[in-house]
Amino acid sequence: MNARVRLACLAADAAHWGVTRLLHRGGGNVPGTVALRLDPGIVGPLSEGIDPIVVVTGTNGKTTTTGLAADALAADGRAVVCNRAGNNMESGIAAALVGGRHAGAGSGGRRAGCFECDELYTVRVLPRMRPRALVLLNLFRDQLDRYGEIDHTQDVIAEALRRSPETALVFNADDPLCAGIADRVDNPLVPFGIDEPTNLEADRISDSRFCARCNAPLDYAYVHYGQLGSYRCPECGWERPRLAIAAVNVCLTCGGFEFDVEDRRGEKDGAPVVRHHVRTRYNGLYMVYNVMAALAADLVAGGDVDRFQGVLDAYEPASGRGKTFSLDGRRQVTSNLAKNPTGFNRMVQQARAENARCLALFLNDNDADGHDVSWIWDIDLERLSDVSDLRFVCVGGTRREDMAVRVKYAELGAPIVLVDDIEDALGYLPADERLHVIANYTAFPPVVADLERLAESWRAPGAARELPAAVTPRAEGAVALSRPLRIVHLYPDALNLYGDGGNIASLSKRCAWRGIPCRVDQVLMGQELDLSDADVVLLGGGADRDQLAVCHELQGQRDKLAAYVADGGALLAICGGYQLLGHYYMMGEQRVEGLHVLDVETTAGPTRLIGNVAVDSTVCDAPIVGFENHAGRTVLGAEKPLGRALVSGTGNNGGDGGEGVLHDGVIGTYLHGPILPKNPGVTDWLIARALRRRGADADLAPLDDALERAAHDVALRIATHR
Repeated sequence: MNARVRLACLAADAAHWGVTRLLHRGGGNVPGTVALRLDPGIVGPLSEGIDPIVVVTGTNGKTTTTGLAADALAADGRAVVCNRAGNNMESGIAAALVGGRHAGAGSGGRRAGCFECDELYTVRVLPRMRPRALVLLNLFRDQLDRYGEIDHTQDVIAEALRRSPETALVFNADDPLCAGIADRVDNPLVPFGIDEPTNLEADRISDSRFCARCNAPLDYAYVHYGQLGSYRCPECGWERPRLAIAAVNVCLTCGGFEFDVEDRRGEKDGAPVVRHHVRTRYNGLYMVYNVMAALAADLVAGGDVDRFQGVLDAYEPASGRGKTFSLDGRRQVTSNLAKNPTGFNRMVQQARAENARCLALFLNDNDADGHDVSWIWDIDLERLSDVSDLRFVCVGGTRREDMAVRVKYAELGAPIVLVDDIEDALGYLPADERLHVIANYTAFPPVVADLERLAESWRAPGAARELPAAVTPRAEGAVALSRPLRIVHLYPDALNLYGDGGNIASLSKRCAWRGIPCRVDQVLMGQELDLSDADVVLLGGGADRDQLAVCHELQGQRDKLAAYVADGGALLAICGGYQLLGHYYMMGEQRVEGLHVLDVETTAGPTRLIGNVAVDSTVCDAPIVGFENHAGRTVLGAEKPLGRALVSGTGNNGGDGGEGVLHDGVIGTYLHGPILPKNPGVTDWLIARALRRRGADADLAPLDDALERAAHDVALRIATHR
């Protein structure tokens, strides 16, 4: 260890002492930040002498998998250096290395390393650390305003592996996005997955089901959830890799899951398949993947896998995840962390399986969470309609009003209560009931801290507080139509990046609540486009690769869409869908020919325009609010904008002050969030437009929009004060 490294370590030790002893906080990232300031390459020399090293990355499950793998590596007496608290950026890993530099004295100097790493920091950590294995769990949309599209995350991880060519990639082959990375690198590969259908938790939303080689839609033999499953490209033949480590005989028990993990790595050389039986006491198919990934890491790192079941039996999730707190002997609270749609859906599925009658959902939009909350509309809350006698849903956090609107549109039939914190929510919990809490990233630690405090001191304040009435947003009367309004959602299997399901929910629910008959038709990739009797059309936004696939799909059917627009049809186009309607748009250096439906052109900008936005428009009385996240710079030709951006530097191109386009019945916009639930005036404009085109009465009965207005006002305040 050279003098510079020693000095950086001593400074980090001093920082840790100050933070923990004087400020009474956890050490966290601070020691690592100090060490990196003095020696930016310190991760390399501090990793020397640690063998094996395993790094775990991916969107969901990093902390759990890292903890399990670390315990498995320690089972034979080795000291394991690990960032167990989940501080997974380079500073957190450096802090763990500084703190663990003297570990191993009592185990003959044998040290192993197991580190959770943020996806975007793999390119900084892997080349310096040179781990034996990188475990890649999954890739789902997460904090789009920070990470960008998943394509960018794939590029970063692939580059990290190229810079550490000896590192084996242990990857979830059930995820085509992970397999797509494996397809691009020359590292040793160890694919793992579930090698049979489970028929347990398939979702209505996935992130990408397109071929990594030719971008054609994938065919699935079965889907576990999201885009995870067994897939094959019908065009070029690319398919899920042959599994080297496979889960089979997956069985849901009353206490969790049982399954076998087959080690097939030696099969090609004639070695027998080795089978390991695993029992977990945790529900949720996601835990099967986490456990299997940890076991795969243990196998690749040369751990004592015979001890794995004992490690699994003793494991407790970190930082209060999945923990049950007992209050006053008659009430219980279960705390769960969920940071993105897929994670939230796993927790919703678990609450449904346990018939959770009392729920509390906490949503923050701090920097670490991502400021864009449109992802909550990809949570399948409607699954909770199966819960018998759902008593209430409390919502809290900085964006509780948005979550309240999401719950309202799920129509669960239970009261929606806005609360300040978990203690406030407990006031509504009757005796002998359990409160199931799901909170996102920065909302979760305060919930757990409060529950730990309340578990020792809380006393029920007599009877539970009286609940408000359940929301039943119905208007008097009905609208007679010869046929229902037909709402057409174009390519939701590809363009689903910004919670566009919320736009469909807003249109269909606000029709239903007024007695306006309507139906929603989805047009999926490969299906014929029929707009002959369409009344409202939605064209959403997607990742570059998915958007390009839709563009090619629509090129041959462009005349149908153009005729619908020329006939005055109502159409809402969001972000990528908005760009597609123009003459062209740029995808990197590639010029992509648009549909020429609108007189707009989109070039590539040097930076992304990201943040909350407000727009003054003639479409409705209140300013339109939403969130923008785009690199495209759109310039209108003969078109007029949807409105004037109230925040400088935002909108179509950040320069001319306009946002979106308003062309007859077409609204094109960069605003998501999604746009319609928080802006009921825009929804009603589209519905009224469709009714007038049908020759029907377009005077819409008023609805109780108190929750929508509250969410709108929060977004407006954030946008205009940023």
